[in-house]
Amino acid sequence: MASGKTWNRRIALAGGAALAATGGYFALRGPSGSRAPRKVTDARTLLRGNAAEPETLDPTQSSGTQESEIMGDLMIGLTTHDPACKAIPGMATHWETSGDGLIWTFHLREALWSDGVPVTAGDFVFSWQRLVDPASASSYAYFLHLIKNGVAISAGKMPPSALGARAIDARTLRVELEHPAPYLLELFTHGTTYPLPRHVVTAKGKAWARPGNYVSNGPFTLKQWIPNDYVLLEKNPRFYDAANVALEQVYFYPTSDYGAALRRFQVGELDFQDRYPTQKVDWIRKNLPQTIDPVPSLITEIVGVNHKREPFSDVRVREAINLALNREVITQRILRNGEVPAYNVVPPGIANYQGGLAYDFKALNYAQRIEKAQSLMRAAGFGESKRLRTTYMIRSTAPTVGRAIAAAIQQMLAQVYIDITITPNDMQVFYPAIQEHNFDIAQAGWAADFSDASNFLDLFRTGGGNNWGEYSNPAFDAALDGAQREADVNRRSEKLAQAESIFLKDHAAMPLWFWVSLNLTWPYVKGLEANALDYHRSRWISIDQAARIQQFA
Repeated sequence: MASGKTWNRRIALAGGAALAATGGYFALRGPSGSRAPRKVTDARTLLRGNAAEPETLDPTQSSGTQESEIMGDLMIGLTTHDPACKAIPGMATHWETSGDGLIWTFHLREALWSDGVPVTAGDFVFSWQRLVDPASASSYAYFLHLIKNGVAISAGKMPPSALGARAIDARTLRVELEHPAPYLLELFTHGTTYPLPRHVVTAKGKAWARPGNYVSNGPFTLKQWIPNDYVLLEKNPRFYDAANVALEQVYFYPTSDYGAALRRFQVGELDFQDRYPTQKVDWIRKNLPQTIDPVPSLITEIVGVNHKREPFSDVRVREAINLALNREVITQRILRNGEVPAYNVVPPGIANYQGGLAYDFKALNYAQRIEKAQSLMRAAGFGESKRLRTTYMIRSTAPTVGRAIAAAIQQMLAQVYIDITITPNDMQVFYPAIQEHNFDIAQAGWAADFSDASNFLDLFRTGGGNNWGEYSNPAFDAALDGAQREADVNRRSEKLAQAESIFLKDHAAMPLWFWVSLNLTWPYVKGLEANALDYHRSRWISIDQAARIQQFA
């Protein structure tokens, strides 16, 4: 997930639209053939496939990748992303840090909300206090636990006003941390740290994030949101860098059916699609080679288990599951996009981390792994005459390849006396189930919110908001705590590696593969750069309209 980018959540899209070239402009038609209320008249409109229907555009409540791209066009934090997804100044133009790394002072630029009200340091304080307030029940509250008193506030032991973030004046924000955070500027690009227009949120409550009420400080504003059809953004003339924003409109379409999205992309209904059907990769390489550029992504696909349900509290069972998963078959025979088999949880290429860790069984061939897994299962009380019967929960909207992988995993686990029933659920069931720990084994995945190993390891901290499997090990937590106290990057990396080693020894979850980007982009889309975080802000994008028209002539 990644934005918050979590468990690769997707929602099915009903219907589609057909694109027709008419008289120098592109006209979109709805599923019934009726004219939809929108046109692509020139180079100032971008059509984006966005994988799923957003649940919310409230940064405090959001936790899905399908929301982070939209909100990243609407809002700007203290820092923001450049085209290559590196942190650059956003609302803050510059900052100072104390010698111990615990006090940060941010100086804000003169900027306006889209309704003309000035953006102030108080808007950040208001937003952050709202995030950590237990009443908000935000799964991302732990993101601000590094700010002084954040943990105690989330636990209900202190009021939100005790958070160590203070507006010195309208354009000066002072942030006091519990521990050094060399990744802080990266973290402040994330949606959960965006400011909120407190004058609107206070007046409208939860309804502030709906069209007609939404007030933003980024390059675009929210114009329309037609559920399961599109979200339309329009250029924000009050954005501080509006003069350098080429686009006037951005349509985000929910495209969870990747096959249908590919067909829409082929005829020009989409300029950019954030996932393609991997079973079509050979066809795409042959027919549309100019539209793909896979690069390693900071995303780990995972099989998650519920530690609070028997027998998954038994490390022998968890290890047996891990041993039975044939990562090479999944990546090389089913996916085939360049994905790397994952034998640890933190992706390669993460910033400021030594990496290089792997499960001990990586050196074994698959036959040896199965033999060891069978032995572990027998020791745990299972065998051919007493098989473990359990469920594997996936999204019913998962693309074809996701179902193929689930079927492959079913066959792999059957070899070690585990019979899984694959249980597809739609989004309205799947996501609440994992949040409420209501599963045995589940399809999981995590896309980096920012480039730091802690972003992956914190998922498994005791009581963490995104610790769906409820893994808990005091030694693991202590290693993470030790890393937090380290200001030295190298020593911090060593302690993070200690935590990951404990994760691997405990078989806390089962990483499957590290992703590559799976985007489709027409060459006439300019300014969109492949990057490891796989974020692509529309602020930096422009359209070569002559090339677009020629493409579909």
